[in-house]
Amino acid sequence: MTTTSARSYYGPQILAEEIGLQRWQFERASAAGLLPRPEHTRGWTPEQAEQIRNLVPAIVGRFGAEHPIGAARCADRLAARLAMTVQPCDIEALAEAGHLEVADTFTKGGRTYDLYAPAHVDALPAESVAAILTARTEWTAVSVTADDACAHLGWKFDELTRVAHERRIATGRLGRYRRADIDALAADEDLCEQIRLDRVMTADAAAGLLDVERRHFDIAVENAWIRPVRHHDKEVGRYRTVAVPLYRTGDIEALLELPDVDWAQVRATPKGVRSPLLELVGGRKLTRAKAIRSFLQWFGADHGIEMWGWWVPGPDLWEIDWERIDGGPTKQDVAAAIEGNPALRRYRRDIQLHSHAGAAIRFAREMLAPGAAVILDTETTDLFGRVCEIAIIDACTGRVLLDSLVNPGCPISPDAIAIHGIGEGDVTAPGVPDWKTIYPRVLKATKGRTILAYNADYDRTVVAADCRAAGITRSRLADPARWADVMVPRSDHARIRDWLPNGGGHRALADVQETRRHLQRMTAP
Repeated sequence: MTTTSARSYYGPQILAEEIGLQRWQFERASAAGLLPRPEHTRGWTPEQAEQIRNLVPAIVGRFGAEHPIGAARCADRLAARLAMTVQPCDIEALAEAGHLEVADTFTKGGRTYDLYAPAHVDALPAESVAAILTARTEWTAVSVTADDACAHLGWKFDELTRVAHERRIATGRLGRYRRADIDALAADEDLCEQIRLDRVMTADAAAGLLDVERRHFDIAVENAWIRPVRHHDKEVGRYRTVAVPLYRTGDIEALLELPDVDWAQVRATPKGVRSPLLELVGGRKLTRAKAIRSFLQWFGADHGIEMWGWWVPGPDLWEIDWERIDGGPTKQDVAAAIEGNPALRRYRRDIQLHSHAGAAIRFAREMLAPGAAVILDTETTDLFGRVCEIAIIDACTGRVLLDSLVNPGCPISPDAIAIHGIGEGDVTAPGVPDWKTIYPRVLKATKGRTILAYNADYDRTVVAADCRAAGITRSRLADPARWADVMVPRSDHARIRDWLPNGGGHRALADVQETRRHLQRMTAP
């Protein structure tokens, strides 16, 4: 009789090898509750190992001697044994028909795949497999794929799936549609025409459908001859989206039936010549956007300040903000001016005073004033590690106040080196100061100034930690009130929710210089 080796306790991997089970067999048996629980925190005892050894034949009999395989390998295995053309979908059909049990599952890329025991696949009768293959062949002969169905109907995939759901047309095996159902849809002329009329397009495409310039279509929109049925969020660059209005085809074609519009005359109007449509509507309509922009220009000139306005597509409102000066208009003053403006009063519910973008502009202008702030950046030995490089510049002039490597007194992690490129030899070279040595220079460079940083919480945290490690207590560099962040205002200025990367290349001096460029861009609306 075979006995276990002289061990005090067994972990799962050692025990599986010891009793002749593969790891997956051991795991499946454990999950099925066939194995006793370890009697000790360190694993199974030798007595338990002998008990489990006696269960090996039953475990192999239940789960098989080979690891479960996927449908594609099962199909190849059956095809080789039976000399039939077997596809992975046939394996799934055999399982659905109850001829084959799912032995395990495998997840990859968020999708779960069924696995089957090779022994069970090898035991499948030829007649059961042949029946499944025949059913597939017969179904394929009377059905079409979704792509072929869309091509036959001239529809888009979402149009097909919507109509199929509404009319309870189910897909059969392989996600295919019965050909007779698709032919019936194609023969329904009213349905096909309704599908065409319900399609949506952009304003440019709508103008193309009418065969007119875009400016003529815009007049129709301004005068509510047509309205968008919905908006589509389109990415502009990597971090920003705009809401694009979409118009229904049927509504666009209905414009051609307007009794007072001579579309031939509109199409014949040369570029730069006043549109005939303006004669019908009494000139260009004062839109909400034009009314707001006109107010901003008038009110700003009247008070000698800059006024800013942004349209926010989601809630469909305008944010208004302005330059703050001593004795300048307050929020109540601006609200009263809007209420007193006949052209703007009707839109007052669509206007929000103050904005994050306006606050970002004022912040950038304040920080770039002479003597107001410095910009600081650090490179560290690891995430929230010790400082190994620091740079400080004057926010107003860009003059370099400090640019130095720092000996952190500890190793630099490989991940950090891969990011900033600062190695052990760089910081341990002669003349490279440690934090305690460079600290007075940092204090001098930041004295009386707001300390700006791109992600200020991070730089303040690592600077404060290095001060504590060097025995420096009660440092003003640890005071959050002396720091200000640039990263969040930059995103506010760009009117996006994501945090934008700095882009300085992860060296301290380049990063502070890039942060200053961001501030300079933020001074403009």
